[in-house]
Amino acid sequence: MRSEKQVFLHRGIYKPSATLSEAVFMITGMTIGAGVLAIPYAVAQVGLLTGIAYIAALGLIIMFLNLMIGEIASRTKEPMQLAGFAGKYLGSWAKYFLSFIFLFSAFGTLLVYVIGEGTSLAAVFGGSPTLWSVVFWSVGSFLIWGGLKRIKSIDKLFGIIIMGIITGLSLYLLPRFNFAELSYFDGSQIFFPLGVILFALHASPAISEAHALLPNRARDFRRALILGTIIPILLYIIFTIAVVGFTGAETSEIATIGLGVALGPFIGVMANVFAVLAMSTGFIGLGTALRETLSWDLKVPDKGSLFLVVSVPLILFLFGIRSFISVLDVVGTVGIAFEGIIMGWVYLRARKGSDALPESYLSPRHPLLISFPVIAFFGSLLLFSFYRFFVK
Repeated sequence: MRSEKQVFLHRGIYKPSATLSEAVFMITGMTIGAGVLAIPYAVAQVGLLTGIAYIAALGLIIMFLNLMIGEIASRTKEPMQLAGFAGKYLGSWAKYFLSFIFLFSAFGTLLVYVIGEGTSLAAVFGGSPTLWSVVFWSVGSFLIWGGLKRIKSIDKLFGIIIMGIITGLSLYLLPRFNFAELSYFDGSQIFFPLGVILFALHASPAISEAHALLPNRARDFRRALILGTIIPILLYIIFTIAVVGFTGAETSEIATIGLGVALGPFIGVMANVFAVLAMSTGFIGLGTALRETLSWDLKVPDKGSLFLVVSVPLILFLFGIRSFISVLDVVGTVGIAFEGIIMGWVYLRARKGSDALPESYLSPRHPLLISFPVIAFFGSLLLFSFYRFFVK
């Protein structure tokens, strides 16, 4: 992987560019967060084979979505997050609508991290989960204040540790696999894993950050997108097989909590350290992206954007919104579905614009072959979600 670093001007400040590995870990760091801890529980409800098929199929859809957003970022000459892209190519209505959706999803996701971190830290050190949630929020908020320069280094370090722990835990659990889990299937829960898995695979805001740190390096950026998407998919499949194959119907909402109960204090501590690190990278990465959306796209003053990013999740938490799976499910279906529909539309408009690339990231002649299935999937998911949450 490329190791030399160039210096470039970004928003009036000279910064060192990222290496390819730093860009990959920025994407994987935002992807592998609270979702990986919830996937085993969601899959255990419907059945292991069905759940693995879900991870693979939804992973392919997210790959297409990430590549579309990557191409949009490469065609756009100024630093933007998703709402900025929507405004540039669709108009101000799309910018403000997607801003609202993104804020809804981002604050909900940050809240999930605060909830999950409190539970995991209490499992490691004892004490009150509420107190540990506040402690984590304080440290994470300080790191968000540091911005992109600090986050790319932390993501790489934490990313290596997280992937090592996932692999180690999975190898430890696989010899204890219960093959009876392969035959389990519950049709009444067939749609239950959708929102959780989509949440776990989602990392769209990290794409603009990675692009900002790889200026004029289209090949490295595309490689980072592909690797940064494939690595979490493979790790999720391995981890889910290992955990559900061992704990089965006893899989807990936060997988590492159940593993600690079943395997004893040493493995419990290791598993929950992994949970803490995974959610930390997601919290810091998403918080940085949300801060950029507020300042880059919505022109909120920097101090104001930082205050909103760090204060809203804490306020929601202190007001008693603390259901880990429920918040994650709503964000993973409604929020990501709206985002997928709009970004598919933005991609089609960007392909017709004047900011041409020498080659497309996807289908050079037939963009509808990729964008239409993505838009159709997220549109169907959105209709189903409204029926499930508000009608049924």
